[in-house]
Amino acid sequence: MRKKNIFLTLLCCLLCIAIILAGVTLYIRGTMPDYPDSLGSDPNVTEKITGLYMMRQAAQQPDTLLIFGSSELKTTDICTHPANFFAGKRCGIQVDLIGRGSCQSLVHALAIAAGGEELNGKKVVLITAPQSYVEEGIAADLFMANFSELQVLAMLQDDTISDEVKTYLSARIQTLIERYNEENGTSLQQHTAAGLLTNAKADGNGFVSSLLLPYRVLSGWALDCKDRVEARAIMRRYEDVSAPQNNTPVDWAAEEEAALAQAASMVTNNEFYMQDDYYSTYVGRKLKQQEGKDSALSYDVSPEYDDLRCLLDICRQKNMEVLFVHVPMNGGWNDYTGFTADRRESYYQKVRAITEEYDNVTLLDLTRFEYEPYFLCDTMHLGWKGWLEVDRAIIEFYPKD
Repeated sequence: MRKKNIFLTLLCCLLCIAIILAGVTLYIRGTMPDYPDSLGSDPNVTEKITGLYMMRQAAQQPDTLLIFGSSELKTTDICTHPANFFAGKRCGIQVDLIGRGSCQSLVHALAIAAGGEELNGKKVVLITAPQSYVEEGIAADLFMANFSELQVLAMLQDDTISDEVKTYLSARIQTLIERYNEENGTSLQQHTAAGLLTNAKADGNGFVSSLLLPYRVLSGWALDCKDRVEARAIMRRYEDVSAPQNNTPVDWAAEEEAALAQAASMVTNNEFYMQDDYYSTYVGRKLKQQEGKDSALSYDVSPEYDDLRCLLDICRQKNMEVLFVHVPMNGGWNDYTGFTADRRESYYQKVRAITEEYDNVTLLDLTRFEYEPYFLCDTMHLGWKGWLEVDRAIIEFYPKD
């Protein structure tokens, strides 16, 4: 009788806990506002990178195109940047910017793999950054700055993602966590559900993964609630964008003229067509020291290439169509620093070859413009004419009725 009473008491406690958790979940979900369009144009929202709710909500909007990139997304002072070009849902398109500096292929692979059914069959834009393809790949501290336990748990539970991809991601995550802990004397993620599960997955230990099921479920619930609460507070600060009153064809000649006028006003103190502020801050008095500094630099070997393949594998498995933007380097500047044209072309060709393996990828190859004035705005980021090419490609890639 005593054992029976203990069992009933435990059962009642578990039932009460389940009711409380269900009540919290219903309350949070019931108080979520609609996803505001203007949030999409803001590249400075970290939770869009490390969370799930806002990305999934953006993907469900009927007129929204997700753009995954890195530090080039911050150049919103340039008039042709998609956030400006498509302002007010021009051409019936609302862009949603996801990414910041250090968001390389592995970061976006994890986010998209965790995107759930909301991303299945969607069209997206992916922008690759040349400086990502260094020999060591993404730095451990940069990866951890964008790491998401919630995304890891969601990725591991997504049946549309192959076991091979899950194992690859888990192994990469474990390698970077271990490297970060070694470099900083920390023990991050060693005992979280995400850390334990990726370790088990990387080792092929299905038994441990099964044992961790209750921990995974509870952790996933807590992280999902946290993500929604943070998203709710952020979303309430933004507004919807009014539907465009007209959709007249774009006058590309006029757009280019306006872009060149702005470029000429922002580039006045250097011969490399870099924005004045960037040149003054990062080059300026250091110009002479920069000459020939990259004579030994090579992008021939990098984990980033396999990370890119993983990212594109995920997009194919989720039946997504991808506009892949292959960004050029600043030809004049790289000639000066010693990163020669033949080595740049070797890098360009490696990326081209990877994208050609995927029939769901449309390659926007801009590498022929590496000597084009005002195509970039500094040593690496798309500028006035560069973004205009992307805008044109977006309209062709994402037609609206």
